[in-house]
Amino acid sequence: MKPKSRVLGKGRELVLMPNQRGKLLEYTKGQGGYQSLCGRVYDSIRTKNGKLVAVVYEKDMQTILEAARRGDEGGWEALFRDIMAGN
Repeated sequence: MKPKSRVLGKGRELVLMPNQRGKLLEYTKGQGGYQSLCGRVYDSIRTKNGKLVAVVYEKDMQTILEAARRGDEGGWEALFRDIMAGN
């Protein structure tokens, strides 16, 4: 199996607030089609210098940014807009 970085590109670190981590977990479940993207980000969360830091791979970041540019109004899109605004 290829490493994620080879398939998904380089990673970018984003700092999350605790409530954002909880919301991200919600988007890893249920219906919608973006559970795997949210799951990869959620699974990457680590504590670094006292902050919650997630790694978002290049391919996933492209998907997130495209949704933001289109103005998509879904919950996961709003969450990532909120996360990116804090970075």
